[in-house]
Amino acid sequence: MRYRLREKLIPVQSEEELQEGELFVELISEESYRGRENKSSADRRLIQSLDVLQYCKVDIQKDCIIGTFVIPSKKNLLGREEGFGFYLDKHKITFVGDETFVLEILRYLEENQVWEKAGIHHFLFTFIEYLIHDEIRFLQQYEERLTDLEEFVEKQRSRNLSKDLLHIRRELLRLSSYYNQLVDMSDTMAENYNHLLDEDDRMLFQLLSGRISRLTAYIQNLRDYALQIREMYQTQNEVHQNEVMQLLTVVTAIFMPLTLITGWYGMNFANMPELAWKYAYPVVAAVGILLVLGEVLYFRKKKWF
Repeated sequence: MRYRLREKLIPVQSEEELQEGELFVELISEESYRGRENKSSADRRLIQSLDVLQYCKVDIQKDCIIGTFVIPSKKNLLGREEGFGFYLDKHKITFVGDETFVLEILRYLEENQVWEKAGIHHFLFTFIEYLIHDEIRFLQQYEERLTDLEEFVEKQRSRNLSKDLLHIRRELLRLSSYYNQLVDMSDTMAENYNHLLDEDDRMLFQLLSGRISRLTAYIQNLRDYALQIREMYQTQNEVHQNEVMQLLTVVTAIFMPLTLITGWYGMNFANMPELAWKYAYPVVAAVGILLVLGEVLYFRKKKWF
């Protein structure tokens, strides 16, 4: 699939020829790219990167720029990722691999994007900008989820939040890593080692780097928020456990005198006069009841339960 790059992306039919020096965008499969003849050193290097596709990066060559994208799926951040590479020079950008994902972006740009000044490096800026265009709203969903979890903690509802909070923090960490990679890509482009970019395009990548850095800061705030909720939840559990232990301690203390009396009169010595007294049982029972009532009143006065 090929597009002419002018004020808009214009699809090019397979039989059409592109003029020399004309700006265009190309999407091909990884298999087709590997099968090309007369590969340059940059082509071979890009193929090596595709063999171990792990993260987003940019590699500045003498007369071109190559790189890879590894994009986490919004539906499952800890699952499958979208990965593809690109080759960029003065006149064209070639995307290699994951044709379905890239084609969806190109069709969106074809329908909605207009460039006042056509430029192949400006197109790459627009492409990366599209990848993060809806991130604030996506991150706000995490903020809403965390707020809901905080309400569960405050209302002391019965729910194990540790697993939910751990999952959210892992997803946010994955997003933070992805954004940091995009920041590194943008900074590398802005440094313009091979002087392929003009000053306007270089400034665009600087602005893009700042924008993605703010997303990274937002994620850090969300991770801190999740950590605070987790600490609040653990503190609440500890308080509840302390209350249970205090109650058990009070109950044990209340019945300890009865245990002492039971042990005392369970010795059955021959010369214990109470054993032969006909009022011994009711008196001991009354003493036990009075002890329990006295301890209950004392503990309530001290607000121990």
